[in-house]
Amino acid sequence: MFGNENLDVFVRTASATPKEYISGLKQAVPDGVSMSGDSIMVESGAVSIQIEIKVLPDYVIALMRLPSLEATWTFLTGTQEERAECLKRIDWSMKRGGG
Repeated sequence: MFGNENLDVFVRTASATPKEYISGLKQAVPDGVSMSGDSIMVESGAVSIQIEIKVLPDYVIALMRLPSLEATWTFLTGTQEERAECLKRIDWSMKRGGG
């Protein structure tokens, strides 16, 4: 997924409320998540990540509404390999059910 890519800054969208997104991060890194406004700091081993979240309009499918947000991840510390491994662990932990 992030094999040879540069993990300095990237943007993701997620179908989640800010509270749900932060909860998922805390599940992935239990003692490494802190908040300041819309800015989230994640620290896991040698890796530090600043995540800025912005609420987007809901996704609307027929009568169903799904929350949406944009998360800009900025890696502050860690080698590319450490960043990729940290991201892999966070992504695995934040997976949600689907069909």
